[in-house]
Amino acid sequence: MCRYTPCRNIPPYFVALVPQEEELDDQKIQVPPAGFQLVFLCYADNKGKVPFAKKVMATPEQGDKVKAIVQKLRFKYRSDSFENSVLQQCSRNLEALALDLMEPEQAVDLTLPEVEAMNKRLGSPLVDKFKELLYPPDYNPEGKVSNIKHNNEGFRSKRPKVEYSEEELKTHISNSMLGKFAVPMLKETCWGMG
Repeated sequence: MCRYTPCRNIPPYFVALVPQEEELDDQKIQVPPAGFQLVFLCYADNKGKVPFAKKVMATPEQGDKVKAIVQKLRFKYRSDSFENSVLQQCSRNLEALALDLMEPEQAVDLTLPEVEAMNKRLGSPLVDKFKELLYPPDYNPEGKVSNIKHNNEGFRSKRPKVEYSEEELKTHISNSMLGKFAVPMLKETCWGMG
């Protein structure tokens, strides 16, 4: 049992450190590393439900496909091949000011991934097979979320609607009784009348 303080000026949390063993696969490659997991402990007066995340493990077939994808996307890294695009643009702006140029040259951002080259290296059968293994058959990434409301009522539909006719509102106005109405209810009524 330990005290965990994530950063300054934050009260500490009581946590339990649960050891985790190192596991190696067939090729002696580390799957989960050795170390500790933090389990946050509740205080005695905190009677809320503790959220337990369901641990979803990848199947060996999914792991093999990911390893194949990573192998195909590997390249020799050299730090001097990737210039800082912000510094390059700043340098070009200074150069344009010094030489009285109308507009500086735009620096090419070499840190952005080359998507076309990556797609060419991977090939579509490998990616399609991985998507089949990962997503359910009816999954549509461009599909819309079905539970979002797109009508004018939005999230106001939780409360019961109270509608008043135009004559009722006029009588309340003439009797100076509009103070008894809540602002959201008056807004609803005004929206309804146009």
